[in-house]
Amino acid sequence: MKEQGTEEVRQCLLCRSSESSLLVIGYDRMQAREEDYVYCRCVSCGLVALTPLPKSEEIPGLYPEHYSPHLGWRDREHDKLINRLAIKYFYGVDSLCRSRLLRYMFRALSGRVMKGIREPHGANRLLDVGCGSGNLLERYQALGWSVRGIETSVRACTVCHERGLEVHHGTVFDAPFGRRQFDLILLNHVIEHVLDPIDVLKRVAEFLAPEGKLIVTTPNINGIGFSMYGSCWYQLDAPRHIVLFNPHTMQLLGQKAGLTMYKVVTRSVARILCESRHYAVTQGKNLPKDLARRKTILAESARAKQPYRGYRRLVSPLTLLFAMLGRGDIMEVEFALGTLQEARTCDERHQ
Repeated sequence: MKEQGTEEVRQCLLCRSSESSLLVIGYDRMQAREEDYVYCRCVSCGLVALTPLPKSEEIPGLYPEHYSPHLGWRDREHDKLINRLAIKYFYGVDSLCRSRLLRYMFRALSGRVMKGIREPHGANRLLDVGCGSGNLLERYQALGWSVRGIETSVRACTVCHERGLEVHHGTVFDAPFGRRQFDLILLNHVIEHVLDPIDVLKRVAEFLAPEGKLIVTTPNINGIGFSMYGSCWYQLDAPRHIVLFNPHTMQLLGQKAGLTMYKVVTRSVARILCESRHYAVTQGKNLPKDLARRKTILAESARAKQPYRGYRRLVSPLTLLFAMLGRGDIMEVEFALGTLQEARTCDERHQ
């Protein structure tokens, strides 16, 4: 894209095309900044990216002190009776020696019980890239997995180390892990934060065991929330979200990194729609140029936090429909090494 007043041509991070069109102007709705943030869509492949891209040294300053993934909180989900049974018969690393009937039953319930947790796979060696304060790592460790993490935030790493978790402070490029070392690798809301998604995924793929799974969770720019709320979409999260994908661009990303995408699902979350509505109601689609006024609006928005119970009850039944139509706001993509048939055969063998 050519910006006004300059002849510099910016190339798409994914396909290197120089043609793009304005999609939306976003604002930092967590902390007031003077800048507006332009997101453009590549005409060739459809990738959406912040334009211009921030410099690498600027990225740490985009995150507020209270950024929730870097804060320590403990998950007590394991304490629930239904989850203790699910761990025994499905999620625990010794569940394969349990009742097959109960295992099948909890497989059917896996979308509702202990959401986001995967069943045992291979030698149960897990790498969480961008692990934050280690909540997922701690849950998998409690299930018997051998867990490792990578995190760039000093504060989050400190929390992880206090929890006794082995987490590398740095990036995937300087991580001290060996090739083909992990059976399950998670990038949970990470890929949208990086300047070099192809190189990051290529490097992560080196850590993946031959029959391993690499799961990328990221916002879906084709989701219903962006269509409804535009710049107020909660998952836009300007300027921290640098790149935004849809299923097609995720598949292309995998191909560029030497991976096969063999499963993609979208999830529509009522909370995302409620938060988006809250931004729309309390902040408005466009923020004023005056920084002082922006600070006032954001402060009033934070104080005016409302549960929107009626709205949540209205949209909650529709979230399944949105997800079935591929319009969920969150996209979960599974990658594997090798061909699509090899990935499916491996998946069947582990069930």
